Amino acid sequence: MDGFVQVGRILRSRAGTFVVIGWLLFVVSIPICLSVVVVTAIDLTYFAASPQIPFDKYDNDASWIFLASVAFAAVASSIALALEFRATASALVVAIWGVAVAGIPVARSFVKPGPEYFERHAGQETFWVPWKYVATSPGVPLEKMPKEVGFSADLCLSNLLGRGDVGCGFIQSVHVSPSENSDADPDLKSWREYRSQMSRGLDRDGYQSFDLSFARPGGRTLVHHYFARLNLNGQLTRLVVCHVNSERFCITHALVGNYWLGYQAGLAEGDEVLDGKLAALIESWRRK
Repeated sequence: MDGFVQVGRILRSRAGTFVVIGWLLFVVSIPICLSVVVVTAIDLTYFAASPQIPFDKYDNDASWIFLASVAFAAVASSIALALEFRATASALVVAIWGVAVAGIPVARSFVKPGPEYFERHAGQETFWVPWKYVATSPGVPLEKMPKEVGFSADLCLSNLLGRGDVGCGFIQSVHVSPSENSDADPDLKSWREYRSQMSRGLDRDGYQSFDLSFARPGGRTLVHHYFARLNLNGQLTRLVVCHVNSERFCITHALVGNYWLGYQAGLAEGDEVLDGKLAALIESWRRK
């Protein structure tokens, strides 16, 4: 009993000190909490598939809750002090800070990391894609990404590394689709539907070249350039489509095994060596 009495005396006699400390700690908390919010917001935007995301979501929410709690402690304790509820003023600072500092880390210990792999499908095959390669869009949750025939993976074509890997800076999307459903790709579908309307050009580096012209309003003509490789049976095995008047900005489509690979690369950039490396990487994800 004497202990409680002594504590009460301290709370009443040191009320002004507790209130000042509450305000000082609140001010110090502002830049700390905001820096956590900024860092976690970046992760939530650009690393949406990372196993760290559940922790980032928690830290982001907890930072705002913590800041609101300690702000309430500072304001409420000041009001209590002004009304001469000195013990209450001190108790508000001690209790709210104690719960916030102890409770938030305890609650975080129950948060579980996200998955390391995501299930994707191409035809009848199932692939376990590592999170670093899962296709994402800044600010778009994974569950709200557009539905695809096949699946897309994000990586650096130069070294086949994934998001967050050292040496991977410029990330591009590679689309994997089953060969039996190639019409889902607009370029491959356009090749089949409009080939008879294309004008033949000069062969280039093993490619047959074709031009497809579209009349646009105002008298302008839009030309798409198609560079195709066919096997002895006349089957398309590789198609490079340049939608603007430049061979640097093209989409490459390569038939590798039972899949079409589609990625952005200039006419001189994509080749069978890159296709083979991409196919081997994707095959490593296939569930045997």
